[in-house]
Amino acid sequence: MKTLLKKWLPLTALLLLAGCFRNDIRTETFQIKQLRSQDSAARIAQALRPVSGIKELRPDLEKHTLTVVFNGLEGYIKNIEYAIVKAGFDLPNWPADPADKAKLPEDMR
Repeated sequence: MKTLLKKWLPLTALLLLAGCFRNDIRTETFQIKQLRSQDSAARIAQALRPVSGIKELRPDLEKHTLTVVFNGLEGYIKNIEYAIVKAGFDLPNWPADPADKAKLPEDMR
């Protein structure tokens, strides 16, 4: 019994630890009314560059949406939202600061 316990205990601990480190890839779509051109998509992409965990950005200029694929263990939705708003773009429940909006070209405001 002791030998069986000595063999299974480390193996069980190893399997439990391995299960904790899984990927947490998430997809979130943001409605951004000012997302009307490739230039605005490029500005948002530039603003999101410092946010860790972002894997892919998919702008849809017709629907004015930005789909972000990110690793949920590295980045958070609030960090992405903050970067978008700080770049001067409005989100439905979080308007950009007027000073940040003023930095945008006239056609993006």
